[in-house]
Amino acid sequence: MERDEILSTAAAIAADQPGGTLATTHAEDGTPYVTFVLFHLRPTGEVLFGSNSRPQHTRNMAATPEVSFLIDNREVIRGDWTAFNRIVIEGRAEEVSKDEPGYPGLLAELAEKSRIAAVFTDSGILFRLVPRRLVLMKGFEPARNVVEFR
Repeated sequence: MERDEILSTAAAIAADQPGGTLATTHAEDGTPYVTFVLFHLRPTGEVLFGSNSRPQHTRNMAATPEVSFLIDNREVIRGDWTAFNRIVIEGRAEEVSKDEPGYPGLLAELAEKSRIAAVFTDSGILFRLVPRRLVLMKGFEPARNVVEFR
């Protein structure tokens, strides 16, 4: 698959999933930490998600902004496990300040996918995962479709 097809396929898969798994590194001891967050995958490969200042993953990203994000359609496994799709996005999480000119547009994108996520985010912190690599794995196809950024 070519870059544009990988990104558009990933966006289509992600559009049907309300949340994904965010993997961070514990600020206190460097061990892995995972959590479920509501998100929006942009056509550029960036992931938007919200939090507030209290959760462990927010403290972790402040200390070590390099993260991984997993999006999958695991609910299909019960009916057709060969249709199990996965997207892994590795990159750097950065806080988007409410003062940034692009903040309203990014929040609107998140709201278009999930109004609840946007309300929660606007009262907290908007994060943007800037991708370094996106890997798309479709069903049982042997190919790992990879997009490298930068």
